Amino acid sequence: MIRAGKSNGVCLDSGFPVVNVNIDIGHREWMISCVTNEDSLIDAIDDLKHMPYGFLIWESSIGLARHLAPGMVAGRSVLELGCGVGISGMVAQSLGGIVSQTDHQPGVLRLAEHNAAQNGIEGINRFIDDWSDWKHRERYDIILGADILYERAMHFHLKNIFRRNLAPGGAVLLSDPGRSQSMDLMLEMESNGWNIELTTIPVTLNPTAFDVRTVEVSILRCTPR
Repeated sequence: MIRAGKSNGVCLDSGFPVVNVNIDIGHREWMISCVTNEDSLIDAIDDLKHMPYGFLIWESSIGLARHLAPGMVAGRSVLELGCGVGISGMVAQSLGGIVSQTDHQPGVLRLAEHNAAQNGIEGINRFIDDWSDWKHRERYDIILGADILYERAMHFHLKNIFRRNLAPGGAVLLSDPGRSQSMDLMLEMESNGWNIELTTIPVTLNPTAFDVRTVEVSILRCTPR
């Protein structure tokens, strides 16, 4: 269940206000500050280098967070790519993971930090990096990415990150709303030495916060052969 609340008074550097949304994941309720008015992001596009979609909540991030379990992440190093409001990384940390989150927008990372604080999650490392000019070299047992495959031009860079930053024996866990370009990438990776496992999870956004819709989120587990 996802329920909208009132504005929490937080205003991002980019100028759009955020509201609190309550989301049930696992055995607890999470309070997530986010932008719910997508039009306000479109209005700000002239002032920002990239479209700031990371300030929104996406069904894929909720689906990935609900898919996580202690046996997947406990005691393991976890990297969340394009963390957005930080849901998947926070849940991974709460399940015993050792989490780092990254995004290319400082405001998004500050919002992810705010969300972690208001949910009592501590110890997440955060850093700014750009997939097309990626400098990070540390390896991780698990790489998470919620709805990060939407742009075909980024697939080349993401594949390099998967190979470079995944530790031996590790797994890449991605979630996606079934975009055709994402499935094309999975087929390409499978033909180039990756095992791909697909499961689905339905995510419904509450009509009091958003338009009513249920999305069958694809959970993609990718492991190199």
